[in-house]
Amino acid sequence: MKGNFDIMIAGVGGQGGVLTSRIIGYAAIEAGYNVTVGETFGASQRGGSVITHIRLGKERVYGPLIPEASADVVIGLEPLEAFKCAVKFLKPDGIIVTNDYSIKTALSDYPEKSKIYEAAKKIPAKVYFLDSNKLAKEAGDILSSNIVMIGAAYSVNALPIEEKYLKNAIQSKLSKTVELNFKAFDLGKKALEKK
Repeated sequence: MKGNFDIMIAGVGGQGGVLTSRIIGYAAIEAGYNVTVGETFGASQRGGSVITHIRLGKERVYGPLIPEASADVVIGLEPLEAFKCAVKFLKPDGIIVTNDYSIKTALSDYPEKSKIYEAAKKIPAKVYFLDSNKLAKEAGDILSSNIVMIGAAYSVNALPIEEKYLKNAIQSKLSKTVELNFKAFDLGKKALEKK
């Protein structure tokens, strides 16, 4: 890998976006990358827009925030937030991996899901949708939806980190529910393996 590899996590408060970035960042450090992480929050913590910037590099990484049109990957915990983030930050031919479960917050004119899909397909990127909430419930807890998304992103080569490092990070950060979260990761991985 030359230069930085930039990943953005887009969602709303309460979805575990910050924890997701911590797991990916911790795994990347163990894999030998230099890492910076930065967050930007919307007007309210719970339910407001939350975007996390993760920058990986073999050399020193300068600045925690990813410049516009520079992100390699957008991992969306919520589809509209993923789309808004991708429009501003994703570089051409980047990757979007997003949960397709909508969270309608204070936005009264939230678009139909079909409109989000249509708009996402116009972005010059590889776009993957999956219902990570459903898979998280199958794993045993809807709160593991963010871990499903890490597995899904890994399966489509959207994370330049080996699986063993990602699972080590999950075990370190979620030791009380590690088996459930390993199952969530594996379900996310299998959901997109054949796409």
